[in-house]
Amino acid sequence: MAFQTYMRYHQNADVYSRSVVVNNAGQKIASWALSKANVPCAFQPVSSERRVSPYVDNVEEYEILVPHSYANYFDYGYRVQDVKDRYNTTLRPGPFEVVEISRRTGFNGKLSHILVRIRQVVEVGS
Repeated sequence: MAFQTYMRYHQNADVYSRSVVVNNAGQKIASWALSKANVPCAFQPVSSERRVSPYVDNVEEYEILVPHSYANYFDYGYRVQDVKDRYNTTLRPGPFEVVEISRRTGFNGKLSHILVRIRQVVEVGS
């Protein structure tokens, strides 16, 4: 799928927005709601980091290229889940947190796509 550019977006992902909810005990907790399903993207691994404190974790980072028309669905604090290929097979289930958002231009100088760097979420104590 070319999606009006020369780039190919062979994968898709679900984007979740964050909201704060108060539970029965009066504590504020984060709640995640589906913001947009099946956002076309190009998914690629970038780096991996090994954390040893307080638990041993291997935290992976990825980059996804997203068409500029979907830029409104990405913000810091949002999460990406269920990165799937064109056959709807889940490549990485996630969740991933959005770490960096960069806007990129195409050959004509207009905004073409956004580059979103995502990092695997590591829950403390799990």
